[in-house]
Amino acid sequence: MGNGQAILTEKEIQEIRDETPFTDAEVKSLLNRYDEVDTSENNSTGLSYDDVLYMPEFIGSVFAPLVIAANVDTKTKRIYARQFIKICSILSTQIKAEEKKKYLFELLNIYGTGLLTHDEIYRMYKLLFSHTISDDHILAMTFKALNHPALHKKGQLTKQEFFKMIPDHEIMNRMTINFRL
Repeated sequence: MGNGQAILTEKEIQEIRDETPFTDAEVKSLLNRYDEVDTSENNSTGLSYDDVLYMPEFIGSVFAPLVIAANVDTKTKRIYARQFIKICSILSTQIKAEEKKKYLFELLNIYGTGLLTHDEIYRMYKLLFSHTISDDHILAMTFKALNHPALHKKGQLTKQEFFKMIPDHEIMNRMTINFRL
């Protein structure tokens, strides 16, 4: 087994603590969890998307696949300790609903327009409901959401409209994992 802290310098660990809501002990606990899966020398190989997705902590989390995919290194297609802790951070109970909504909006904003349109809203509903309702129902929900009378412009959601659309308790329920640190 590697050493989860060997690949990160003390300075990098300090940066992680500054960028996340985690304490020293929690960062070390997460690094140890990462170390259990990346058993390469000095954790230099990293983890594949599937390695992380199928960790028991992430199974059953609707938005974990999106968060994990967003943190895959673009060059190596791997997830390293720093990215792993970032994934855990955004999904942690310590991040407030507003931050989770901002993060989710950016993940869903695949065209980078600052507005969510049909494809992006459909994608969100598909993630949320594909295991319980048909695609036709998801499509109907998408059209209903994008034609809501409260929207500034029909067919698109601004960030503020998106925030109003999702209750805090829903985002916390669906985008939170209770890591036992």
